[in-house]
Amino acid sequence: ASLEKASELGSVFQEGCKSYFPERICEEIKIPNDKIDLQHKSARTNCEAVGEPDNTPSVEGDIDIRVVKAMGSQGYDKVRISVISNRTVDSEIFSYKSQFKYRWTEKFLSTGLMSVTPGEKTSFKIAGKEVNIMVPKQGSGTRGVILADPCFTSQWIMCVYSKTFDMFNHSLEIINAINAFDDVSYWQILGDNFYDQQGDASSSWFAGLTSESKSKMFSAVPGNHDFWVNSAPKLYVPKDQLGNGFMQFYGQDTIAASSSSPYNFTNNPDADSDDKAENLPSASNYFFYNQVGNTAFIGYSGAHAYDSMVPYFTEACTWASANADTIDALLLLGHWNSDGDGCDSASPVPTIYQELAAIPECAPVQSKLRYFMGHKHCNMVTETDVGFMVGAQGMSDRDECGGAYGIPVVDTTEGRFKVYYFPLAQGKNIGGYDVPTFDHYDEILGCIKANGVSGCYHLATLW
Repeated sequence: ASLEKASELGSVFQEGCKSYFPERICEEIKIPNDKIDLQHKSARTNCEAVGEPDNTPSVEGDIDIRVVKAMGSQGYDKVRISVISNRTVDSEIFSYKSQFKYRWTEKFLSTGLMSVTPGEKTSFKIAGKEVNIMVPKQGSGTRGVILADPCFTSQWIMCVYSKTFDMFNHSLEIINAINAFDDVSYWQILGDNFYDQQGDASSSWFAGLTSESKSKMFSAVPGNHDFWVNSAPKLYVPKDQLGNGFMQFYGQDTIAASSSSPYNFTNNPDADSDDKAENLPSASNYFFYNQVGNTAFIGYSGAHAYDSMVPYFTEACTWASANADTIDALLLLGHWNSDGDGCDSASPVPTIYQELAAIPECAPVQSKLRYFMGHKHCNMVTETDVGFMVGAQGMSDRDECGGAYGIPVVDTTEGRFKVYYFPLAQGKNIGGYDVPTFDHYDEILGCIKANGVSGCYHLATLW
């Protein structure tokens, strides 16, 4: 698929090509001689030049707001507010203001921690925009959306169902409709976020979010394509972001944060190394633990060795156990469902789930622990009442579960843990399985717009 798309779009070639694509792909690209002045131009310009329109929307210079829960160790009333823009933004909120380092350097990050009053709406003004934040009271029931592997463009990797499901418009429309109501408190993306090497696709998608969506608590963990756009270290190319663009763009409050910087920038991805494909930022830049209402979260990067993160997991469990009386569900958030494609052998999500049972500090909350993951492009229960896969958001899978598109909603209200899966559509299964196709998108969207997602559970499947 990468070869076909690279040849079709001609986004880079000749000496510039090998910075973006594996050499074997570049050798096969055939570009007409009159289109040869493309290698330093944008993907949009390149697509137009070879007669293939790029339908990726553009965004011009507006500020892009992130609101995430602060690390649990900071206290329940803390949030991190960030702005991604084409300049630094002046505000007393921001303790750090800087151009992105190493990758996606046309962007700037302004970020800082702020206090809110749980259970009440807290308002801030940033660059003339009002941001209204609602953090539920600690221990109160919550609802949230958890997704993985979303795509809408085939600029780098083939997004098979981009047109079938109208992924750019529909993915934004459904998230914005859900977040328009106060019955949902958070939403998350668990890696392979838009399959984006250069940051344009990510900016375009986030520009389509409403202020209500951007004000809800957001979390993200990286997947293999967030480090190596072609999927794995063996397909590394020099322009790969290696997780650097990701960690700054998504504005998470992580264990790496200090008083002077939100992230640890020690590892330069372009420094001399025996294996530049593995020249990754510290695992601490992706590790977080926090709480929204009665639901706590532990997020991590599977591209890093489990042994290097044991102290972080121990700290997270120590914190969760100390707050166990307010936590009804503890969700482990990661990307990989199995090792390979850059994932350490001990770092897939189901494996980490098992490993945590051996950490004494996790024992008091072990019964509350569940996990969510992506990587495989399916939406399904992988372990009854415990493990959930949420990776069918436009990408394909050759197994029987492939071709699905749907939204999982986690509900921990009324002392329960339930996952409601909204089957938005089913496309043709590319693996040859005879799976009936359907399209429930309009019906489900209409109900959510009228009643909020919790008023539409009759259209969902209870996982």
